[in-house]
Amino acid sequence: MQPLLIDKNSVLKDSIDIKKMDLPYLDTPFHFHNAYEMVWIIKSNGRRIVGDNMENFTDGDLVLMGPDLPHVWYNEREYYSKDSNLKVEAIVVYFRPDWLTDDLLNSSGLSGLRVLLENMKRGIKILGLTKKKVIRNIIKLTNSQGLKRIIRILNILELLSRSKEYECLASSGYVNSYNQKDVERIDKVYQYVINNYAKKIKLEDVASIANMTPTSFCKYFRNRTQKTFINFVNEIRIGYACKLLCDENLSVSEICYECGFNNFTNFNRNFKAFTKTSPTEFRASLKILHKHA
Repeated sequence: MQPLLIDKNSVLKDSIDIKKMDLPYLDTPFHFHNAYEMVWIIKSNGRRIVGDNMENFTDGDLVLMGPDLPHVWYNEREYYSKDSNLKVEAIVVYFRPDWLTDDLLNSSGLSGLRVLLENMKRGIKILGLTKKKVIRNIIKLTNSQGLKRIIRILNILELLSRSKEYECLASSGYVNSYNQKDVERIDKVYQYVINNYAKKIKLEDVASIANMTPTSFCKYFRNRTQKTFINFVNEIRIGYACKLLCDENLSVSEICYECGFNNFTNFNRNFKAFTKTSPTEFRASLKILHKHA
């Protein structure tokens, strides 16, 4: 499936479009478009990239993004196996709030909404009780039509404008600098790393995928993603390590090599850099959480 710059003006029949997903795995490539997008992952797990932010996602993940923000969801490798029984269930809502005119947004009583829309340019992950309330509105939204759909979207925006239970994803200085050629090139690189992070990844191989020299590719990747290529690879590996640390049958040293690191010192150093804790401490904190769940 070729990466696309999706023009939602030609896709949306109304100002709101709802897509229910029931798939064996996610296959939408790295992309961006000119509509707001809300993604509720009902059942699935893997890696989510929004702008220059990358995190693991799992059941219940709820994200809301503004227009022209590059993003993609990749499943774990086992989803793509021929004999996999895993499924993806999700609801995606696209909307163009043309009804929010500049005059309306600039009114004195809507300062909270203005802040929210500004934060949505970076993408937001919705948390806590607010997430539960938004999900209830999404469920009602899927059963609504016409004006009622607009009212449900406004309900969600009003909820979020009064809440602090969300996190911005992309960094505050993030600016989308991609064009169509960039999207295709970066998507190929992302997919290669997602499929091969447990192995040794040679810079020369990845640069050839992008049709560049290693030096040019490193500069290009950093300019486009605001991070070095090696940091991106290690971020993917540490995200996988966090998942494996939930399995008490694997030792920390086994997890180190399973994730693609070639020595324990390097693994420990990178794990602390990304999570602010050691793998052993991370596993201990998981046990405490499970005990009190």
